[in-house]
Amino acid sequence: MTTAGSYTETFVEVADVRLQLRQGGTGEPLLVLHGELGVPGWLQAYALLAEHYTVYVPSLPGFGQSARPDWILSVRDLAAWVSWFIRDLQLPKPLNVIGCSAGGWIAAELATVNAVLFRKMVLVGAAGLKPEVGEVWDYFVHAPKEAFTQAFYDPESVPEYVQYYGKPWTSEEELQVESNREMASRLLWKPYMRSHTLSGLLRGIATPTLLVWGREDAIMPL
Repeated sequence: MTTAGSYTETFVEVADVRLQLRQGGTGEPLLVLHGELGVPGWLQAYALLAEHYTVYVPSLPGFGQSARPDWILSVRDLAAWVSWFIRDLQLPKPLNVIGCSAGGWIAAELATVNAVLFRKMVLVGAAGLKPEVGEVWDYFVHAPKEAFTQAFYDPESVPEYVQYYGKPWTSEEELQVESNREMASRLLWKPYMRSHTLSGLLRGIATPTLLVWGREDAIMPL
């Protein structure tokens, strides 16, 4: 276990996966599902949320230092695993959830099949649908560092961009980025960043949901 200020980082055996889990704060539980780039650490946003909630930020299977089961081959597979994670960690239901990009897609997949799992959802720049206008920026034809630059409106003005991405990477950091990218390609390659069926399934969601989009989002069109 690592303890750093307001959070702890542990490795837990949950849902048949050795999982890297960051947790902090007090109050109602709040699950954060990260996007296709993984999560580099305990971000300022999590610290702010932890002032009101007990925040759980797992590195999803295949990302960060979590194990990569061979059978997780799609976002729907990963969504099924997240439901086991919630069960095995004994998080109370219904549960609040924030999903970012691919994490928003995972949350939406779960909400289509389990109406009582989530109390409220916040989906931030969620993937999973074909944009009506424009195309999703292609992670896999650009160098890894370009993806992180693209993900920020003004990268050099953001301390966490400078901390994690705006510097030469160590060999370990570069290897981690490539490992995350490999898992993302497994999940998101075909069809790229969208589901053939999610648009039809969305009408089944009864969970109150807030959709958040950045006006200058250069990766995921509205």
